[in-house]
Amino acid sequence: MTLPERTRCGAPAPLRIMEQYRIRDGIGFVGFEGRTIILDVTADRYWQLGADAGEALEALRIGATERVDARTLTRLRGLGFVAPTGGEPDQGRSGQCRLPVPSDSALERTELPSHGDWWTLGEVALLTFAARTVLRVRPLKAVLDRIAARHARTGSLENAPGLETLAQQFARLRRLLPLRPLCLPDSIAFLWFVMRRGHAPRLVFGVEAFPFTAHCWVQDGSVVLTDALDHASRFRPIFVL
Repeated sequence: MTLPERTRCGAPAPLRIMEQYRIRDGIGFVGFEGRTIILDVTADRYWQLGADAGEALEALRIGATERVDARTLTRLRGLGFVAPTGGEPDQGRSGQCRLPVPSDSALERTELPSHGDWWTLGEVALLTFAARTVLRVRPLKAVLDRIAARHARTGSLENAPGLETLAQQFARLRRLLPLRPLCLPDSIAFLWFVMRRGHAPRLVFGVEAFPFTAHCWVQDGSVVLTDALDHASRFRPIFVL
């Protein structure tokens, strides 16, 4: 009779995984000491799992399925975080795009002269109200999918204002509206505002673990466009659109 293979310490060897898996679309994750926080955009929900889940997801992110313990993979698949590749490689659709660490904020630079603010105030108001309405009536993933599709089609417009100018203009006009700040709808409204002018910065979801807090902002390269640098830097990116 052939005995099961065992490790040197006497425990059963990890089960081998024959099928290839990838992180499911709409999943973002980040590891902290002893825990992994996962964002499931489809469910519009955050999860907290052990460090082994983060190690497994990171292995899948780089295509190293053979490093993943089968029991951990079974749990991640049961929760809907991973799926078989079906022979297709992961295209990075899980929101794990790597961005530079923020090092500057457009809102904390010397304020640029304002031009046509009052003509643009109506547009900022419309986009801000529209973002709140859309997030109430449509699933988060549907909203983000539309932004991603438009992001892919966005091209530079000749003579369009730069992102620093637009970030300062939007923030200045946004403060005039009788609505309390909300990071997600305000970030989406700003994205719509700048994409109309040929820019395609990134929407970043970030988290803190101790205690758990979630936040989002818009970033271009290492420059934060919708938040103060010290505030955005408190959060670790978990999902980048």
